[in-house]
Amino acid sequence: MKRMLFACSISSVLLLSANRAFAFNFGFVRVPDWMDPYIGVLVAVTLFFWLGLAATKPSGVPFKQVRYVEISPIANFFYLGMAFFFTIMMIMLFAGMGLRRYAERTGAA
Repeated sequence: MKRMLFACSISSVLLLSANRAFAFNFGFVRVPDWMDPYIGVLVAVTLFFWLGLAATKPSGVPFKQVRYVEISPIANFFYLGMAFFFTIMMIMLFAGMGLRRYAERTGAA
């Protein structure tokens, strides 16, 4: 538990201390620098729900099969939360990529 608390605190400090001037650029995945804090928070929240699902799902069930088996309400909560925040993160990522491409094309970037 202490290691988990340490890992969560270190990751939150790294995410919150990110400078807005360092927008991530992984080749074709580029988003505007003002979206970095939003994407970072969504990654952290999605990771939290994924870890919660990993801790509460039945031990013999792989992640691909979780939606097909009967799971506890708390595991269902983590599954739905992870799906929701992952979807929002992907929508923001692709919208940010489009905004970045538009800004580069019109000369605003």
